[in-house]
Amino acid sequence: MAYDDARDMGTLIISALLILALIFAGLWIIYYVSPAHNPQVLFPWFGWSAAAVVLVGLVTYGIRRRRRR
Repeated sequence: MAYDDARDMGTLIISALLILALIFAGLWIIYYVSPAHNPQVLFPWFGWSAAAVVLVGLVTYGIRRRRRR
């Protein structure tokens, strides 16, 4: 059976995004119930973080694919 780097990279990206989503949900609840915080300030932070995870994953996948050729 051949070792599939693309599957492993996809699994890592999905797990990183799921962990990020869980952290976002937890912080959203904490910010929502506290009177001094606005939960909408979390959108840019987690949006850019999710975009960075996806971008790093795509770049890493491209580099690995180019090395295999």
